[in-house]
Amino acid sequence: MNNKITIIGAGSVGATIAYTLVATGSVAEIVLIDVNVDKAKGEALDIRQSTPYLHPTKIYCGTYEDAVGSDIVIVTSGVGRKPGQSRIDLTQTNVNILKSIAPQIGNVFHD
Repeated sequence: MNNKITIIGAGSVGATIAYTLVATGSVAEIVLIDVNVDKAKGEALDIRQSTPYLHPTKIYCGTYEDAVGSDIVIVTSGVGRKPGQSRIDLTQTNVNILKSIAPQIGNVFHD
């Protein structure tokens, strides 16, 4: 098992995916990337400390450069719907987030 996965977005969805991958021993290495670096560091540390004897998965907060060599990149970044916000407005907000992420992924993965 030498596979590597990068998860962009360390919120509830991204952290749950990371935890599940570690708990099931599905991956050798996980890179968590988030605009809130402290959040990504905290999630990586929490997962490492809560699963020390399960599987030897390397999990850490990283940058887009750390994503090089990833077999899979999972994007979970986005914001939740706020009270009174239309689904169209929410979609546009999340599209803008994805538009800011996509070029950074493209800069790392040239193929």
